[in-house]
Amino acid sequence: MAQRYGFYALGLCFGAAAFLAVLAFLCLFRVIAIQPAFAMFFAGVLMTIVGLQVQAGIKAASDLAIHRQSQAELLQAQLEEQKNAVDAMADGLEIAIFICDSRAIIQYANRRAIELFRFDQPVGRNVLAVTLSYDLEQLVLTGGKTRSPQNAEISFTYPDERVGHAKVWCSEESGERVFLSVYEITDLRRLERIRQDFVANVSHELRTPMTIIRSMAETIVDDETDLSERSIKYLNKITSEVDRLSMISQDLLILSAAESNPVRKQRCDIAEVFRTAVHNLEKKATDKGLTMTFVGPEQCMVEANTSQMTQVALNLVENAIKYTTSGTVSVEVTPSETNINVAVTDTGIGIPSDQIKRVFERFYRVDRARSRATGGTGLGLSIVKHIVEAHGGTVAVDSALNHGSTFTVELPIGD
Repeated sequence: MAQRYGFYALGLCFGAAAFLAVLAFLCLFRVIAIQPAFAMFFAGVLMTIVGLQVQAGIKAASDLAIHRQSQAELLQAQLEEQKNAVDAMADGLEIAIFICDSRAIIQYANRRAIELFRFDQPVGRNVLAVTLSYDLEQLVLTGGKTRSPQNAEISFTYPDERVGHAKVWCSEESGERVFLSVYEITDLRRLERIRQDFVANVSHELRTPMTIIRSMAETIVDDETDLSERSIKYLNKITSEVDRLSMISQDLLILSAAESNPVRKQRCDIAEVFRTAVHNLEKKATDKGLTMTFVGPEQCMVEANTSQMTQVALNLVENAIKYTTSGTVSVEVTPSETNINVAVTDTGIGIPSDQIKRVFERFYRVDRARSRATGGTGLGLSIVKHIVEAHGGTVAVDSALNHGSTFTVELPIGD
């Protein structure tokens, strides 16, 4: 504002000086009756003022330029400081971070990215050239094209065999830039494989000694040698516990296979699978005084592994019968355009609300005493969850204590 008023005053002085100069000129040639010396004096005074104003204006403009230059240098220093802080933070992360354009050309790579792929100067190179991963390049190109987040677990063969979880995302403020992060999970997958192999091997190795123990106990009981009632009681207990261990061993083998082996899908009639499960377990329900019902289409085809879907059906229906003392157990298959929903509903004891989230955990039992009495292993629902998720589906439960439960399986129809 002060600078604006200064320019106004400067213009006014210039105008007044010009007026007095003209006035002095007219006096000199006696056009008007004013002393020329007087007019020239005032013109000189005004010109002096103009000179001072010009000098002040030049100084103010110079000071303003210096101030703006100082501000620009300060902003540049602050930006450089922020950039260095962001770079230092990115270099301290154990996650490989790339910034690319929409063509997957790398514009930035942090320390971990350079170390992970052993490429010293990745900037300006294509993601494929740096990582030798076609899948990762396609992930970046897809994210840049659709401007939507992308996630994938990718196996790398260079410089070593590794597994990483890759994530691609964009932002409205980033323009055409595409952000890529790769978190290495090689050790995690290796430990999971070791655990799966250990469970499978132990379960397999236990089957032979358990079979021998059971056979020997039965042989002693069936022998004609007189045994006390107490001995027979203990031998029968040994037999029942061996049977329970055998079931646990078998369920662990099934669970291990569901976790580690790829699903071999084929055309599967999911309606027939659950209809057969209901038919096979109907006698067990009738013996408890329960009513079994099945509602569904005559045929309902999906892309799935029939053997594993049979395991899912048996586990869900048998579980419903096991925890229902009176009432009904119903199975309903409902197809849609893209998915098939299967609901197994019972009028049993239900599940407390604070335990619903844990029912799919291994060996977790809502009522441990009842589960042991009914012969449960605590692995049935965990097997269901792993098989369904391996098929790209979901499983959920809706339950209330003493009001029954409904387990719902949703499966994609597939091609």
